Amino acid sequence: MKNSFFLVIPEQKNDPQLVATFAEPALRQWVAELPSANPGLATRLFQDLINDLISLKMTTANRLNALELLRQQFLMIEEYLRSRLIKSGFPKGEIEKKIFSLVVVIEKQFTIGYWSVARDLTRREVGWLQGKNTALSIQRSIKGLSGIIISHYMMGYPVPEWIWFDLHSLYRLASKLGKENTRVSDQAGMFSKSSSVEDSYKQILLLSLAYPFGLMQKEFQLVYEFIEKISDLVVIERKAIADQATQCVILADEDLPPSFFAAESAEKDSRTESVKLYLNLSKLLKLIKQSEKFCSKDEARFSSLEVRKSDNQKLSAELFDYLMQRWQGNEPQGTAFFTDRLNRYLAIGLDATHELQDTRQEASADLEILAETYSDRALFCCFEKEGVLSIGSLVSFRKIDALPHQRCLGVVCKIQLPKQDNKLIFEVTIIAQQSFSVTYQEPDAASESEPRKALLYGVKHHNEERSYIILESFMIKDGDVLRMTMGHENFPIILNGRKNIGLGYWQFECRRIMEKRTQQSESKKGYDFI
Repeated sequence: MKNSFFLVIPEQKNDPQLVATFAEPALRQWVAELPSANPGLATRLFQDLINDLISLKMTTANRLNALELLRQQFLMIEEYLRSRLIKSGFPKGEIEKKIFSLVVVIEKQFTIGYWSVARDLTRREVGWLQGKNTALSIQRSIKGLSGIIISHYMMGYPVPEWIWFDLHSLYRLASKLGKENTRVSDQAGMFSKSSSVEDSYKQILLLSLAYPFGLMQKEFQLVYEFIEKISDLVVIERKAIADQATQCVILADEDLPPSFFAAESAEKDSRTESVKLYLNLSKLLKLIKQSEKFCSKDEARFSSLEVRKSDNQKLSAELFDYLMQRWQGNEPQGTAFFTDRLNRYLAIGLDATHELQDTRQEASADLEILAETYSDRALFCCFEKEGVLSIGSLVSFRKIDALPHQRCLGVVCKIQLPKQDNKLIFEVTIIAQQSFSVTYQEPDAASESEPRKALLYGVKHHNEERSYIILESFMIKDGDVLRMTMGHENFPIILNGRKNIGLGYWQFECRRIMEKRTQQSESKKGYDFI
């Protein structure tokens, strides 16, 4: 690998005085004086410094040493900027787009620094000690490119051209030099403080196979760190995996992520005659039987937009199942509900749907937005408001000639922004073809307390009608009894089968129960002689 198509090294200028500022003592002093209380200024100063570092003529050893000294600060800035990207849903506002552009520029500049070192070290024969630095610089380059991919995934954007080509080329370069399994120090690791080129390569390959457009923004880093824990179970092989109907193939001379093929088509793939690598996932898929080891009973996938930071973060059972399905080659798909290719009126959230389905009052016109059909499974919509849609959003829609209360209910399961604008393509998993607006109160609620909104729908199961209620309170548990009002009726229901079906929404199977008659105790009179 003589050159990178994505990591283009800028023209090197000769400035000995500026080079001296990158000596270890001066650089440590610079980092110590960085205004951490002002992240905007600290980020600008850091970017300017990295731009100088990759544009100067200096020894390979000095450049690598400077990058390693600055890496912890880089990771902190990257984490901070990404945290700003995931505070709200899609589409993103202008501020988030500027932050995204900034984080990608910094990630790219920092990675160019490591690629510059790797290129210098692999152009000539080096000793054992420098050979260790070769593995380090390639590993850091792969990590840097992986970071750029993750930042794009978080925004629902397509991965830039040539990144996958460079990733495959870096891994093949390390393999050619026999450095792919050399472990190097990596303080950024959550579960291990050392990593190899192959570990880092497998980590981003597995993330891409998790079908990123079906993940919530908060889940990318969580899944990436989980993969670090289990990547040893994945093996990169040169030949197709025996007795495996579906092959996971890496086209090493193509600018493409890995993908699943039927075994026959994988061998006959006519797109390239280049090197093919295969991912053996058989050991990884045995984790399905060990879900309790990696899952938390207390975690729910759609409980919130943001994730709670923890050193021993476990996955929700729903997310674990999602990953296992993806790594078996099953792509997440919305319901094929739009085969007629007709436009729909879309409403987002329980409150909007509740109001539109309430036939007793006229709903506000601004609760709905026109969505076009993009495919049999996807809708296409241009939003004026920011942050209105996320993976897990509860939505309802109707045909444009249907009445407002004739609505289908679903949950968003995929989001893409292929042109990096406000035009979203999204797929929906259908929950019910018709739901009904109801209200409820807890039995011990004060008489003057306002009833809470909920949605009710029915499903036929083995010739039996079952009713389900969707509400927003995470405090309600299985076995709780509520008083539900539906039309002119008010009666108690008991809840079971609690399930987190959407972002902040909980579903229960509900069953009507008999009213408990309160026995009126006879009022006792006092003693008449006292």
